[in-house]
Amino acid sequence: MQKKELKQMENILLNKKNILLREVEERFKKYRDANNGKLTDIAEIASSVLNGDLEMLVAVEDVRELKQIEDALARIRAGHYGVCEQCGQPIKKARLKAIPFATLCVSCKEEEEREYYNEKTTQVKYEWEENMGSSETSELDDIDKRKLGNKIMEFEYDDNKN
Repeated sequence: MQKKELKQMENILLNKKNILLREVEERFKKYRDANNGKLTDIAEIASSVLNGDLEMLVAVEDVRELKQIEDALARIRAGHYGVCEQCGQPIKKARLKAIPFATLCVSCKEEEEREYYNEKTTQVKYEWEENMGSSETSELDDIDKRKLGNKIMEFEYDDNKN
């Protein structure tokens, strides 16, 4: 990448970092304030806990993204930004514009996801056989197990996308 492009990406990352820092601070403040209030009704308490837990989950994701941004800024300073950590090839500019803290090119990321979902499918199959018996005694045949594994992978993929 050229210096001008690196500076643009650095500015994008710094801007995103500042926005996330403010959001995390607001979430923690909101969580703290919600838990300091006097709650008298059990429904209020349950609602407050649920909302607080949701705020904390989102804050944890924001902190995770902040770490990725910090890592990307470090790669810019070290001269490694935009290079795939897996294969060493340049990451396409369009990918970096979409995900400025990306560490893998599209091909390597797809391979990583395939491996992850293959592991999950194997894990589901193993757990199924542990709980329901082997395929010889199970009411479901291998095709049904694959469909189940694929459905689980779809749900997890959707969860990871959001």
